[in-house]
Amino acid sequence: MAHLASRKFIVAGKPALVLSGEVHYFRLQRSEWEDRIIKTKQAGCNAVASYIPWLFHEEENGFIDVTGKTRPERDLGAFIDLCKKHDLWFIARPGPYIMAEVKNEGIPHWIYESCPDAIPPIWEGKPAKSAVVRYNDPDFLRYVDRWYSEVMKPIASRLETKGGNVISVQLDNEIGMLQCWSEDPDLSEATLCEFAAFVQAKYPADELAKRYGFDMGDPTVRVKQLRSAQGPSALPFHSDYTWFARTLFNRFVAALRGFAEKAGVTGVPFIINIHGSGGGRATTFPIGIAQTYESYTQAAGYWGSSDHYLGELTRDNAGDLYMLNAFMAAVNRQEQPLSSVEFEAGTGDYGEIGGTRYTNKATDFKARLSVVQGNRMLNHYLIAGGRNPMLDKPLKDGNGRLGTTGERHGFAAPIGPEGQLDPVYFGLKDTNETLMAVEAWLSEARQELDGVSLGFIPDYYSTDVKPAGPMRELASKLEAARGWQERLVRALLDQSVSFDAVNLQAEAEIKAPVLALATSVCMAPSVASRLLNYVKKGGTLMLFGPVPTEDMEGKPMNLLVEALGLTLHPGLTSSRHSFPSTQGVGFASFEPEVRVWEGIPFTMKSGTPFLRIAQTEHFGGGMIPFGSGKVCLLTVQPPQHRRLWRALFNELNVRAGVQHDSPNGGVLLQRVRHQQSRFISLINLDADPKDLQITDGGESLFSGKVHLPARTAKLLPLNVPIGGFLISRSTAEIVASSANSVSFRKGPVDEVAILRGKPKVVGGGASLRLLQGDEYRLEIEPGVGKIEIRQA
Repeated sequence: MAHLASRKFIVAGKPALVLSGEVHYFRLQRSEWEDRIIKTKQAGCNAVASYIPWLFHEEENGFIDVTGKTRPERDLGAFIDLCKKHDLWFIARPGPYIMAEVKNEGIPHWIYESCPDAIPPIWEGKPAKSAVVRYNDPDFLRYVDRWYSEVMKPIASRLETKGGNVISVQLDNEIGMLQCWSEDPDLSEATLCEFAAFVQAKYPADELAKRYGFDMGDPTVRVKQLRSAQGPSALPFHSDYTWFARTLFNRFVAALRGFAEKAGVTGVPFIINIHGSGGGRATTFPIGIAQTYESYTQAAGYWGSSDHYLGELTRDNAGDLYMLNAFMAAVNRQEQPLSSVEFEAGTGDYGEIGGTRYTNKATDFKARLSVVQGNRMLNHYLIAGGRNPMLDKPLKDGNGRLGTTGERHGFAAPIGPEGQLDPVYFGLKDTNETLMAVEAWLSEARQELDGVSLGFIPDYYSTDVKPAGPMRELASKLEAARGWQERLVRALLDQSVSFDAVNLQAEAEIKAPVLALATSVCMAPSVASRLLNYVKKGGTLMLFGPVPTEDMEGKPMNLLVEALGLTLHPGLTSSRHSFPSTQGVGFASFEPEVRVWEGIPFTMKSGTPFLRIAQTEHFGGGMIPFGSGKVCLLTVQPPQHRRLWRALFNELNVRAGVQHDSPNGGVLLQRVRHQQSRFISLINLDADPKDLQITDGGESLFSGKVHLPARTAKLLPLNVPIGGFLISRSTAEIVASSANSVSFRKGPVDEVAILRGKPKVVGGGASLRLLQGDEYRLEIEPGVGKIEIRQA
């Protein structure tokens, strides 16, 4: 049974690293299916995934074809069987929503006629801009149930538990995304009636009346007031609706799972795809987590999975990917590992405009970092392009096709619409083969951490509902924290600190000795109290950003200010006539005076400053003892001076267990461990080569320096038994292995591996020198390709 356990994905009875490729069978002629499947396997994938568009299979109400009666390309089972023929697992993605540049996001046109009340009105009773169907509309769900009852038949009969190759099924797609980006909440009368029941159960009658100022039980008044988004009840409504909307998503997801299980699909994880990235960044990705995390953690058997488009991984956005993985893990159940069901692959030229072309390193860097952080499944999206078929009954909508892009689709894919291989295909193949060479370790390995957790407050991302007025003002305050968080994450990664995240709205204990949190001026009193209790018990808290002075509904909240003995002063504002600056003092006395662009100066009753606001007696940084612990306040954004951040982290007792000596940074260094084996992951984000000394506790880990060419990554083994050898350490990464051999990647300089066993070099390009006993030094000559070592 394919299932999740202890943050692993168990397939065919053992932990697996699934590297999938998305192939849209419905955008290919049936005669092309096998060619694309073979090319996907040759790219190093061990699985295929595909959306299954409802619109394609039930174009006419009541006539569902998933067996190919009306068109051979509709034979879903035949496509899944072809994948199995080539020893590939299959991940089914049957909607009802699929997006994927399919019209109506995959919903049949007739749904809008059959469910006329399913499209909810929004603010002031206006029609929704996105025309998204109300998820829990009874008529809509009846049609979804009928769709699932048919589409699940070829899936259920091919489950891994029945000897088939289906290992996971996705429920819907990017839940909440359409509502988020169009800012169209469901404000239908039926939903607001449910909302009224929700708050009536949550608050005593007198408190509810005071909170909203009108009779929540009066349907006419309720609809008018709640759709207005104005007045004193706007922020209470925002707060309550945030939690209520999660219950709507929970019910929808649970209903879909019920339909699938009723149709015979059991014994596989049900994937929930999380939306949120855009424009090459993922600072907004936690919006999707905040919307849906309760839906995919409400019971065992669900699997939250990311969906992101970051392009090239650079100094600018590398922290985004690390952050989204950490935040996802923070809300996961104990059995749930990370995964990405829509993991960007290809050239990035999605509009065929010629202005963008990613290198091979775009997917390579992101895949390496994601796997090191614990992703057990990556679905390369889109690995193969195709053509949008004509509908059986074409509408006069400009093209009459299934998709929105014209005839061709997936022009940026490694395998083009006509089956041609783009150069990025070969980079993807190399990445997949490198990761799969050490699958036995990466499928179970855990990231080594340095005793720091990043605080995650899901409600800081409840910015998807923000019409004009108080709600938009609140959203602006919450969104401001993202800039502080970006700088905090970047500083930690620049110092090679490995950290996880913790959900501060949950009740679980904060285990890390150091907690770092980027703040808004808003914070729920329950979160502030939790932070203070953490410090009282001996924790070290770093607050980066303004000290919160409001709750999440705009009311005063001074728990932190009062407990820490702070006086806050007017905020700093840079302009052409004002140049606020900070000067290092105390342990940061070496820090020169530098201009800062924003911040909230403070003074404190007790504590030690480390940043002073120039020409004032106020501070921008200070250490304050509290209870058995201490609080670090940093309320200005200093430059990314590596010496300053290193000194600050040292004061907090935050030190990377493994470090490099690059003077200018630009290297992502992370590490994983499984039992006694370790891997050191190095990613050079810069366009210049680096020669690095890698140390653990001051001791060098490798024989000399590790050479990292420009924009290159390495996954270096330590104490890894593979191919009949024990690789003690190596400056070259493993790229292939078998029961009696292991292959290393060549590079532009000499590489060295220390191994135990009875090795012999296959061909030339390397030499062996016996050190002692059965320990050998393998010296690999510069070159391109790989060098193979076999047992003698």
